Amino acid sequence: MMLPCQHEERITTQVQPTIDLLSNLDTLHPNVLREHAIDPADYHSGLVFRSAVESIRGSFIASSTNSREGFVENVLAHLKERNQIVDFERKRGSERFDFHAQLDRDPDYFMALEVKGGEGNSINISERPLWAKEFGVWCNLDGAIVNQPANGARAIISRLTNEMIRRQKHVDFLLIKDILCGTKTRPCPKYPGQETDIALRAAPDIFLFPKNPPSLENPEPPVHTLGSLRLPVRLLDLFGVSSTSRHKHLWEVHVKLERLSGNKLCRMVTVVHQGEIVGESRSRAWRI
Repeated sequence: MMLPCQHEERITTQVQPTIDLLSNLDTLHPNVLREHAIDPADYHSGLVFRSAVESIRGSFIASSTNSREGFVENVLAHLKERNQIVDFERKRGSERFDFHAQLDRDPDYFMALEVKGGEGNSINISERPLWAKEFGVWCNLDGAIVNQPANGARAIISRLTNEMIRRQKHVDFLLIKDILCGTKTRPCPKYPGQETDIALRAAPDIFLFPKNPPSLENPEPPVHTLGSLRLPVRLLDLFGVSSTSRHKHLWEVHVKLERLSGNKLCRMVTVVHQGEIVGESRSRAWRI
């Protein structure tokens, strides 16, 4: 399974009853609404409930975006303090990446990083700058428990590999930081004895992508290793992952462009963890 952490059933089973309660509050508990100066007749027909949900959602997305980028900025600052990178900058404005960093000097070695949420819907809104020796996407799974973390990882990988094939977007690695990983809500089996209290100290999961986007000339390029990239291993060191435990946090994403009959192509994606296939997918065929 992609990402071994799972929500506790005790908690996930409470989500649907909560939805039912809030959706039907005007009929189930109209007096509660009246106590808060809300007319039950306007709850749905007046769009009071819908407007409140959209307002809360908008506020949550805005705060989540700031906290995601703030978390990554804090990680890069710690890398700089430890002399693991030379410097970094948080980008704003028209750039389609969020951070760039100088990993080494003499010779200069630069990296760009795009920060996303866990829903995967905006993955295509990013670009690799021409000067980047490494380009990665950092995704935070930051709280929703409707779907298991593995579902979010699967959706993100699907969108990234589609971009890799269709637009030749070159992504070297994907970092997934599960904010609830290592808590009572989402115990983490990667930390025996600390499954519920490692929390933010848990290292991100690192998905290594092909060294080049697949093409007709090179339909199945080799996947990166920790030896062919610089930032991933430094991140693992920062989070205290020993060399003997790195394999727990590494995932290989193999992408193959397969030619079919009728002048068609399809995308094959295989995810490997600790030598075992944990995910496979095949895209719909398209005509060249």
